[in-house]
This record gives sequence, C-alpha cells and structure tokens, in this order.
Amino acid sequence: MILPLPEKFDENEIFIIFSTVFALVLMFIVPRRLSAVTIVIIWTFNVFLALLADITISIKPYNFYFTIDHDTHELFDVLLHFATYPTVPYFLVNLYQYKKPRGLKLLSYIIFFAGVAIVLEYTAVQFHVFTYTGWKLYLSFITYLILFAVNIELVNFIGKKHPYKRESTS
Repeated sequence: MILPLPEKFDENEIFIIFSTVFALVLMFIVPRRLSAVTIVIIWTFNVFLALLADITISIKPYNFYFTIDHDTHELFDVLLHFATYPTVPYFLVNLYQYKKPRGLKLLSYIIFFAGVAIVLEYTAVQFHVFTYTGWKLYLSFITYLILFAVNIELVNFIGKKHPYKRESTS
C-alpha cells in the first residue's frame, strides 16, 4: 500500500519537515555517547511505540486523536513515526550516558525531558500535527514519564550486553 501525499501542503507538513531536519542536524552536532547497537535498538523501540499508540488509541473505538490532516495515514505520518518521534528519546539516552544521574537527579532528569516533550507536543498541536478528540496533554506527560524511564532501563540493559567503546581519534 502506497501512502498518499497530503491533500494540502500546509503548516503541519512544514512543521514536521522543519522539526525533523532540526533534530537530525542536532544529532550530528551533539557528541554521540551511544553505540550503534544502542541507537538502532532505542530508535526501533520508539518507532514501534509510536506506531502502537497510533494503531490502538487513535482509531476506533477510542479515536483520542489523529495526526496531520485527518484520521487516515499519509506519507508525512511515516516521516513523523520513523524520523521525528524517536529523536527525543535518542537525546534523552544520549545525555543520560554522559551524566548518569541517580536517585532524585534521575527523577528530575526524566521530569525535565517529559517537560521538553510536552512543550514540543504542545507546539505540534498548535501547528495541527495532532488534533485531540479526547486526548489531554497531561496524559502525554504521564506517558512520557513512563516511556523515558523505560528507555533509560533499556539503555542500561543494552549497556551491560554491549558496552560502548569510544573510537580513538588519534
């Protein structure tokens, strides 16, 4: 099945393109502290979760929200799922590998990133990337807290199996 192009190229498609390009460029600027294995697993895990959410709570009988311009998928949904969504968890675990916060600092760290994700989601709502039909922003905040804690546990698990060895630059 080939996904259709947008019926109208407007602010939500421009927002998706801009935010995706910005996040991907930032990924190449910020020093990487993750192994290739970790990046692939974290990225795939978050793509899976985004798709799972969209095929469970954004369709009948729930219909809590829809993405882009309507409740059916189009080409920009693919960009949103595979390139835009996974970037925040990527930055979360990449910085986590550098700081390794514990205890209350870890909780503050997760809350901070959930706040960043909420600001990004709120902005996306303003650009009509998401249209809520029953979903609330506070539900996203709770979801992000859980999602980010799981991502940190996953990166810790991967780190035990595949420790990151920084390549020598000399």
